[in-house]
Amino acid sequence: MIRPQATLTACLLALTCFQLTHAYKRFQELIPNGARVFSPCCNQTWPGVGHKNKDGGSHRNPFGVDFYRHKMSWTKELCQTDSDGDGRTNGEELGDPDCTWTKGKSPKKSSDSHPGICEPLNSPKCQKINHWLNCEAEAADMKIAACPHIQSPGVMNISLRMTETPVPPAETTYFCQLFDLDLKKDMHMIATTPLVEATEVVHHVLLFGCTRQVRNIKSLQSPYPCEMVPHSECRSLIGAWTMRSPGECAHRDMGFRMGPGGYMTVALQVHWNNPDNKANLMDRSGLMLYLTDKLRPYDAGMLVVGQDYVQVDPVKDGQANDLEFLSSCPGRCTTHMFTKPIQITSAVNHMHYLGKSQHIKVYRNNTKVQVITDQEEYLYDDPKIYNFHQPIRVEPGDEIRTSCTYKRTPTKEPVCWGEATSDEMCFGFITYFPVEKHLSHPWCTSTKSLSSCDRQLPALRTTEINGCKWWEFRNLTLSSTRNMFRQVLLECYNNTTLKCTETCRANVTKVLSHECLQGDMRTYMLKKFKELETLDEVRLTLEALMTCSCQEFEYCERKSTTRLYGRLQEKFCSSASCENRISSLVLALLLTCLLILY
Repeated sequence: MIRPQATLTACLLALTCFQLTHAYKRFQELIPNGARVFSPCCNQTWPGVGHKNKDGGSHRNPFGVDFYRHKMSWTKELCQTDSDGDGRTNGEELGDPDCTWTKGKSPKKSSDSHPGICEPLNSPKCQKINHWLNCEAEAADMKIAACPHIQSPGVMNISLRMTETPVPPAETTYFCQLFDLDLKKDMHMIATTPLVEATEVVHHVLLFGCTRQVRNIKSLQSPYPCEMVPHSECRSLIGAWTMRSPGECAHRDMGFRMGPGGYMTVALQVHWNNPDNKANLMDRSGLMLYLTDKLRPYDAGMLVVGQDYVQVDPVKDGQANDLEFLSSCPGRCTTHMFTKPIQITSAVNHMHYLGKSQHIKVYRNNTKVQVITDQEEYLYDDPKIYNFHQPIRVEPGDEIRTSCTYKRTPTKEPVCWGEATSDEMCFGFITYFPVEKHLSHPWCTSTKSLSSCDRQLPALRTTEINGCKWWEFRNLTLSSTRNMFRQVLLECYNNTTLKCTETCRANVTKVLSHECLQGDMRTYMLKKFKELETLDEVRLTLEALMTCSCQEFEYCERKSTTRLYGRLQEKFCSSASCENRISSLVLALLLTCLLILY
């Protein structure tokens, strides 16, 4: 029997909680990005921005003291104050560096640090100022709340940290390190939590499973600069942490198999986002892995979908309409990828700062049957993770479509696909069970309309695409491709000086008429050849193809990580047009003379 007094007390408590929550929301609306301020301990939101307790209702932190002193108003003086003493004003930390924000308007930028907590946390100065902050307790509570399974009997943990490494003073850097797992029996990895130290620059940490054929592994067991995939033998994504995420907690029916029957070697990848080019930063971030020998019913896997080619054009003639890019993992591919239906348990979208919205959907017989992600408002620094307690079923033969929509770039030049945060991406990371172990490259992405699975799946990768034997054409060791390149070099260069002569143009035109350089296949081939541009013959041939031909190339077809090809194309094409006009004029004069003489 419930006592009336207890009921009254419970109701009062509930009412109090409601009023506090309402009050916090009211206070959040009085400062820029008030609902999107994050804890530097674990990148979770800190609703009570002005309080020492992240949920509010406790003593005020330094920002809260100043906010109260300014009568809870966002004044210019409060904006220009450095409440937490870390060298940055409250406005800079809350995304209003110019102190122009007013209530109800969108801030100029996202909040990138807490105005009441001195950062970096590990500096002696900030440790003294933040004497009240208990990150360990906060992190522990977060881990348990995010994944209560980690407290189950028999669950062990393994700490994987990158060896302490200097963070380069560059906008975007990927560093990787391989680890051998000393496991004597099979276990399931059921959760990962972040071990992030350089919180001001670490954007995400990924974990990849490696095959047993990794060569020279000892040289890779120290940090090394890498790309989006750590190693050709480490392509299977099995764990991920990104900003604002508490970590990953596997669905109760699955786990990632580690040990003799699974992964014995893993690759850790850390992405540093350092747009201010900060120097003298060190980092040893990583992940905590939680494993159990009580194997769950299914082994888990991850699948990557999306678009490998993006060109976001600038605003033109006042037109700022959004740009959408589509990609497909078609039914002919999932038929070979999946031997049985898979169950999707979670997914996360990934674009960069121009990203506006992203959607991943499942189609069966060209009819939409499932929605995996449906994110109308995408924020790079605040990713949304979709978890499905009731997994989404995808059958062999189903199509997975991804759409990425971008705001047009304010820059003069287009923004292309790339790994830097100033570039753009369009990916979806999907976790599922049961894993398809035969998928050594579990990516199903597109380059424009060309699906990667057509080139990667054993059953499809020797099939011509629109008459193009792509696997031969991109192979520079084959005489047919090599001779084609050499002929261009012979006809178009005097030593290393490009000469767009008539014979050069004729040769370039012949090469560009090849079936493997038509339509979307041209975009793919140019991308593959640009990856080899450290070879002089490749770099010079690409320059000749994009300069001495009057064909129109997209900006991102011309752009590589080191150069923009074909800068002089307009000049040479104009010269070619001029030469053609002169030739036509001469021919006309000759004909006139002959007629007169006749």
